[in-house]
Amino acid sequence: MDLEDDGTSQVIATDGSCIQNGESRARAGAGVYYENDHRRNLSIRLSDELEQSNQTAEIVATLLATTTAESRTRITIETDSRTTMDSLTKWRQRHEDTGYIAQKNADLTRATIASMRQRGGHTLFRWVKGHNGHARNEEADKLAALGAMETTSTPIRRLFPDTLKVTGAKLQSMTQKLAYQAICARKTVANLDRIVSGVKEAFGLHVHDATVWNSFRTRHVSRLISQFLWMAVHDGYMIGSHWLRPKMPPDLQDRAVCAICGELETMTHITLECEATGRETIWKLLQEVWTHTGARWHEPCWGTTFGAACAVFRNADGAQSAALEQLWCILSTEALHLIWRLRCERVIQNEGRNFTESEVANRFYAAMDARLDLDRRTAAIAHGRKALRQKDVERIWLPVIGNDKELPPKWVVDSGILVGIKRGK
Repeated sequence: MDLEDDGTSQVIATDGSCIQNGESRARAGAGVYYENDHRRNLSIRLSDELEQSNQTAEIVATLLATTTAESRTRITIETDSRTTMDSLTKWRQRHEDTGYIAQKNADLTRATIASMRQRGGHTLFRWVKGHNGHARNEEADKLAALGAMETTSTPIRRLFPDTLKVTGAKLQSMTQKLAYQAICARKTVANLDRIVSGVKEAFGLHVHDATVWNSFRTRHVSRLISQFLWMAVHDGYMIGSHWLRPKMPPDLQDRAVCAICGELETMTHITLECEATGRETIWKLLQEVWTHTGARWHEPCWGTTFGAACAVFRNADGAQSAALEQLWCILSTEALHLIWRLRCERVIQNEGRNFTESEVANRFYAAMDARLDLDRRTAAIAHGRKALRQKDVERIWLPVIGNDKELPPKWVVDSGILVGIKRGK
């Protein structure tokens, strides 16, 4: 039936869908189903500024349902997402009291609640089990899937009167843990923005926060470096302003400043700006190694280093080159982590003594050769569908290996063959 602004009731089914969910090329769609051939049925693709995931698509579909239904109509929204339903009902008061500090998709949740408050009719929810033969849910699922396959996205209305949105947090609801989370979250968001904008500028790819976090766990990022990336983005290391806490003794507060540059230490300063011997040398050596691939060099920044696993490279035909992308990820993250290790050794173990250029160069080539050796040993014992195999190591590393024309067929898995990366241009 067509809805009129007369207080009638309507059941609306909503659902979200995502192609390649959790990957950098994910595309999400939202579906809203009223009735067969109804003029308000919706199938849209989520805009790029939103996280491309099933859960985001679910909340977007709910927001669309509340904004497209007639204001005075009493609606019952059928959803197969308990998380979405509970966020808007059972957990709403708690999240509003704590300022949505620990809430994922906080902006969309706020907008959906504001839309519900703006309506004249009641908004009810009913959970249904997904993919269980429920007719309306199946139709909403089809619409969501069609939306994810759309070539163009649709902007979502998220602006509502301020009087309908609760901002801030209640003091009585705050705990020390929540306050600390809020402070840390601001720094984390800033670092994620640096990565996202850097990836966009360098590679022309718009990635979402979830894609960045997932990229830290790719098999081409070692476990040790994955932990380093996670800690660095969360501003979890004891550097810079962490030494300037009120009760910190004066002699310890001096550690906040870089002894070489006289600047407040930050992860940006350490990895991209510091004048201490090591940082600039390592990036120059990496550039020399990269020239052997024939691919474009990208200057180090948060996007090209911390976001290295999101890199996009294309071959002469314009097709994406997975091997180049994986090699960039390996070399860039290894170089980044080496800069951090050398800084820690200089400040903590060597009591401020600088490394020499030759020491840095030797450490750089040793680190790259060690990583190549690790991949070779991993391929030699490869088990499972996702394991790194001999052909993978050959495809990734061959452009930067010395004497590559003289290597025997099974050089990857033969531990008796000494292999290293090329030195110099």
